[in-house]
Amino acid sequence: MSFFDQLKANLTNAGRTAQQAAKNMSDSSALKREMNTEKSNIQQKYLEIGQTYYTQHQNDPADPFAEQIASITASAKRVEELEAEIQVVQSRKAELVPVPQATAPAAAPHPSAMVCMQCGATYDTTQVFCANCGQKLTPQYPTSAAAAAAPAQTAADVQQQPAAAPETAPAPETPDTTAPETPDAPASDANSEA
Repeated sequence: MSFFDQLKANLTNAGRTAQQAAKNMSDSSALKREMNTEKSNIQQKYLEIGQTYYTQHQNDPADPFAEQIASITASAKRVEELEAEIQVVQSRKAELVPVPQATAPAAAPHPSAMVCMQCGATYDTTQVFCANCGQKLTPQYPTSAAAAAAPAQTAADVQQQPAAAPETAPAPETPDTTAPETPDAPASDANSEA
C-alpha cells in the first residue's frame, strides 16, 4: 500500500469518526430533550395530584399531611398579601420638587450715541469712526434715569450738534524756583548824616 493510499484511508477514517461523533451528539441531544419532556410531564402530574389532594383535604385536621397543608395555606395567604403590597409599591409617586419658572434674560441696552474719546465729537449709533480725527468711536449708554427723562434724539439732531471741544486738563502748578526778591537795604546812617 502506497503512502497516498494510507493518507487517504486515514483522512476518510478521521472524517467518518467526526461524522459519527456529531451524529451521536445529535441523537443524544434529541433523546435528552425527550427525557426532559417526560420528566416535566411527571412533575406537572405530581403538582396536579398535590393540588387535588390539598383541595380535598385542606379542612381535615386529622389528615396525615395536615402540617404540609397548613404550610401551603399560610404561604398562599402570604402570596396574596405580597401581591397587594406590590400594587401599593408600584403605584407610589416620587416626591417632586417645584420647578422654578425660567425668567427671560434682560435685553441688552442699546447705545444712545457714539463718542470719540480723542476729540469728544458725538455721532449717531450708525457711525464707527470719527469724522474729525479718524479715531474709533466708543458707544455711550444712557443711564436708566437719564434715558427715561431725556427726549429721544434723532440721527439728524446728533449730526447737527457741533463737535465739542476736548477738555484739557489744567497744567499742574510748578513751584517757583527763582530767588525771592530782597527788599532794598535801608539807608545807612552815614548817608543820612551827609
